[in-house]
Amino acid sequence: MKILNSLLFLSFLLLSFSATFGQSLYSVKGMVVDEKNNPLELVSVSLVNNSESNQSKSGFTELDGSYVVDNLQKGNYTLKLAYIGYENYVKDIVVNGPLSLIELEQVKLQQNGKQLKEVTVTGKVPYVERKLDRTIINVDALISNSGSNVMEALEKAPGVSVDQNGAIKLKGRGGVSVYIDDKPTYLSGSELESYLKSLSTDNIKRIEIMTNPPAKYEAAGNSGVINIITKRNKVSGLSGNAVLSLQQGRYTRSNNSLNLNYNSKKFSAYANMGGAFRNSFQDLNINRYYRNTDNVRTSSFSQNSFIVKDGRSANAKIGADYYMNDRSTFGISVKGLSSPSRDQTDNLAIIRNADNFESSRVLADNNTKSSFNNLAYNAYFRQQLDSLGSNLVVDADYVTYSTNGNQKFKNFVFDSLGTQTYQDQVNGTLPSDIKIYAVKCDLTKMLNPTTKIEAGLKSAFTNTDNQAIYSTTIDGVTKPNYDLSNAFKYKEWIHAAYFTMTKSLGRFDVQAGLRAEATRLEGNQLGNPLKPDTSFSRSYVNVFPTFYASWKADALGSNILSFSYGRRIDRPFFQDLNPFVSPLDKFTFYGGNPGLLPTYSNNFSLSHSYKGFLNTSLNFSKTSNGVNETLEIKDGIYYSRPGNIATNYSYSLSVDAAVPITKWYSLNSYAELGHLVFRSNLYTQQLNASGTYCFLSVNNSFLLGKDWSAELRGDYQTDVISGQLLIKSYGTLNLAFQKKILANKGTLKLAFNDILYTRRADGIINNLQLTDADWNSRLDTRSATLSFSYRFGKSTNNKPKHLESGSETEQKRVKG
Repeated sequence: MKILNSLLFLSFLLLSFSATFGQSLYSVKGMVVDEKNNPLELVSVSLVNNSESNQSKSGFTELDGSYVVDNLQKGNYTLKLAYIGYENYVKDIVVNGPLSLIELEQVKLQQNGKQLKEVTVTGKVPYVERKLDRTIINVDALISNSGSNVMEALEKAPGVSVDQNGAIKLKGRGGVSVYIDDKPTYLSGSELESYLKSLSTDNIKRIEIMTNPPAKYEAAGNSGVINIITKRNKVSGLSGNAVLSLQQGRYTRSNNSLNLNYNSKKFSAYANMGGAFRNSFQDLNINRYYRNTDNVRTSSFSQNSFIVKDGRSANAKIGADYYMNDRSTFGISVKGLSSPSRDQTDNLAIIRNADNFESSRVLADNNTKSSFNNLAYNAYFRQQLDSLGSNLVVDADYVTYSTNGNQKFKNFVFDSLGTQTYQDQVNGTLPSDIKIYAVKCDLTKMLNPTTKIEAGLKSAFTNTDNQAIYSTTIDGVTKPNYDLSNAFKYKEWIHAAYFTMTKSLGRFDVQAGLRAEATRLEGNQLGNPLKPDTSFSRSYVNVFPTFYASWKADALGSNILSFSYGRRIDRPFFQDLNPFVSPLDKFTFYGGNPGLLPTYSNNFSLSHSYKGFLNTSLNFSKTSNGVNETLEIKDGIYYSRPGNIATNYSYSLSVDAAVPITKWYSLNSYAELGHLVFRSNLYTQQLNASGTYCFLSVNNSFLLGKDWSAELRGDYQTDVISGQLLIKSYGTLNLAFQKKILANKGTLKLAFNDILYTRRADGIINNLQLTDADWNSRLDTRSATLSFSYRFGKSTNNKPKHLESGSETEQKRVKG
């Protein structure tokens, strides 16, 4: 009842605010085509108020040649359309009348009659744009993005970083939710990294970065949401895009994709397919030094693990949309992913006594084969309610995940004289099944061109079933290993409702929203002959407010000040709630934690944008019950499991700039200065960790003529604290060349990554009882990539496909 009252109060407050301060503003809509009636994308559109010459609005046409200019007052305007190679179009128009949306006739631009040779169009759109609730990265504005993959494009986005394990961070913080077309990628970890690398940037229109996402988005994702928007296919008939790539480091990798689309007046169908193989290695060294209570070293442990990773993946999505009439659309889709992999580890561990003499060594031959499979079914119905963009959408999802791992660990122990003293073999089978059912309903209502309200409901149910079956063989005798074997079942129900209002008041824009989520969960760890059954259940209700405000300090919008606030939650990954302990080797074990609690954060941001190319942002976040990897030493055995690091404070100041130095050289740079603080009771230690870090990225783009381009990029990050871990500094230097071919429908790219081989992965582990520990690791980061992309099809206007689903948050909590 309290939640309902809060929603009603917020609705009344915002509607009253709108009625009191609202004003009659107009929108102008139109379309631009060439002499053959083909739509023209990125035509410059400007509207100048003739009575107040210092007031103007500008923008660019979309892929289908359409444009919309909002927030216009009554008056006489001059419309100007400009595109290189075509005559400018100028016309006086009157903005007035009873209708708030003014539709202009289609404009056909005429070629200027001059023969243009080797014309390079640059600076059509800025690389970075600021909106009320998000930062927009226009992928095509960066030359080297063409022919690359989405992961590479993300690494170039300001404020986004990717660590050596493929984990994506925003403003130095983990817990990022990655969406594609307003729905999650459904994956995490190495599977998310592989999936994003299989997607071509030729199909990506923009990347939206939201440190404080609106209430329409799930409240999950403490550091924010990265939403990748694909180019809406508006091609009549058959069209598509194909990408082939080959990467060579020490090992060979490849990512390939084929996207097919067919559109007609009443029906559209699409099939997106991808295939990849990823072979790589990790050369990992771990050192541990043990002390007694007098702080005197008693022994040490050093281990080298050379891991050869062999992975394959195939993904496909097929779907169809039926346009029942001009306002009603029904669609279905099926998406599948299959990803088998194998890790072969050669492990050597040496144990030394207090005098640093070798007392024993362990040789291990570890082999892990695993599979990850996903199927997702979606059905939806969309009803357009008016010409202003109001609509009602209903989504239903059924999603399944099936994983299976087979482990074989052979251990051989030798004494100081090299005599074998012990041998064993541990075999493990780890099947897991996850099922997600979800339905949601979203209403968007445009009260007028300057006022929009959004409301929605969602319900989701998740059911997981996990098993771990281990056996140990010693002296040829195999017995069940009940210390490692177990079974775990987990159920979760989430019900949500949200309401948002957005209002434009001339130079001032405001958006306020509220999201309420009710969660109930049940977990049951089944026993075995050595362990009893255990179970737990929890229920909780949370409210997540969001607020945004921006102010244009001058009539041209050269200086824009913005403020945002949002409360967020991160629920644990389903697998992290599983209490199973799984061995990496004889001395290192990884496990889950059924006691994990949700993580909550309050995020604040204050930013300034100057003419869209120079942006400064000040951010603060306080996180409670933050989940981090926790590390514990017990009887010389290293245990890693997720845990709630009680309190985390994050401060950051960032500046990004996109500077066109000359017609052939442009510079995009990003600098971030941050400070992180962690406070928690951790096992027998008190964690009080803090540190300041700096990240710097410089991207140089060059136009070399005759459709050639190049890019030189460098990144550097200082040491950074992350809970118990201190991640050492690293740097990278990358170089890429690109050539447009086949009448600009094809692209060849040759890229050299981590040329100096400085993308190291080193660190120190703190807060271990009577133990000092560190690690260093080298990955297959130095490589050369050759890629070819080709697009076909002729652009015409058509209806877009449905790109959302109803199981967003649940799917992204599945770890690959």
